[in-house]
Amino acid sequence: MILFLIVLAVVLYWVEKYSMLHGLDLVSFKTSLDKMLVEPDEPFTWTMTVKNDKWMMVPYLRIMELVPRGLRFTETDKEVEKKGIMGLRSVLYLAGRQKTELVRDVKLPERGRYFFRGTSVECGDFLGVQTSMENYPEMAEIVVKPKAYPHGEISLLLGGYLGDYAVRNSLFEDPVLTIGFREYTGREPFRSISWTQSARHNRLLVKQQEPVADLSCTVLLNTECSKGKYVSMLLEQTYSMVRSLCEELEQKKISYDFYTNGTIAGAMGNWKRVEEGLGATHLETVLEGLGRMTYDVSEPLDTFFLRVLKGARGGNSFVVVTPERTARLDELVAGLSERTGRSVLVISAEEVMGDEEMKRVEQEANKKERKLFDGLEE
Repeated sequence: MILFLIVLAVVLYWVEKYSMLHGLDLVSFKTSLDKMLVEPDEPFTWTMTVKNDKWMMVPYLRIMELVPRGLRFTETDKEVEKKGIMGLRSVLYLAGRQKTELVRDVKLPERGRYFFRGTSVECGDFLGVQTSMENYPEMAEIVVKPKAYPHGEISLLLGGYLGDYAVRNSLFEDPVLTIGFREYTGREPFRSISWTQSARHNRLLVKQQEPVADLSCTVLLNTECSKGKYVSMLLEQTYSMVRSLCEELEQKKISYDFYTNGTIAGAMGNWKRVEEGLGATHLETVLEGLGRMTYDVSEPLDTFFLRVLKGARGGNSFVVVTPERTARLDELVAGLSERTGRSVLVISAEEVMGDEEMKRVEQEANKKERKLFDGLEE
């Protein structure tokens, strides 16, 4: 009996020591998301896969997943991250060769770029006496698009600016428009003679034609702003307006390209231009870029317009979306208008929002500032 107890004690000692030294050997943790680009408050699935590839069980695992701030459960609308806790905690038991998936439906309410940064794991020993800690860093990214601007001003402004071109496109399928008739000189192509008009006036007349303007538009997003603590709030409204503008162009079947002097974070690189295009893929590219936009400026306003002017051609349509309208911006817009021979539509978030909306923005900015100050005090 004594011998049995001694053998048992030795076995338990070695099992205990092994579980402390190798408890997390061949145990893996993987975060996966079913979507990479979502709308604000659009549900997506967040899965944590825990796999034990060894024969020995893991009697106790306490997992803390590092989640992005503002993440909410879809069903309850409660935040995953609680005050004072930097992530979501789960406790598991894993048998040998067992795989477990923790599946959650979640959402993010605000525009931006978010990360699930992996897990911090506490592993218990065989006897439940001691624990050890290990970190498993990851970088699972998801981007939230900006919300569409909730009011109808963007549609009205764009309709007034490009409406005549849309009408012309719907009325004329040919790439040219007949604007009158003149006498035949002998140098014109024979097919240009209008036999109807020639018979009516008893002399040969040819059509005077003008190419129909291409239905295309260049969207310029300026992020330079001098409004201090209101910059972030104004830029959020500006990004929403750009989204609504691009969606309106898509609806009108007007192709567009996109320039910005803003700074984008992440995998899209130095995102200063999206080439001309139309369709769902083109729009998603722009919206992903807007979702990744920071509040920084990559180049000054003057440099930005100089870059745009180099590629501007006569007859081009331009729409400038900006958080504020300044005298210098108006000067640069006038230069662009002179270069193209067309007026330029300027959409200023500050002007479109109006006094009441700006008061709300100021209140939100002050509230955010107080919340940050209270957090520093704690």
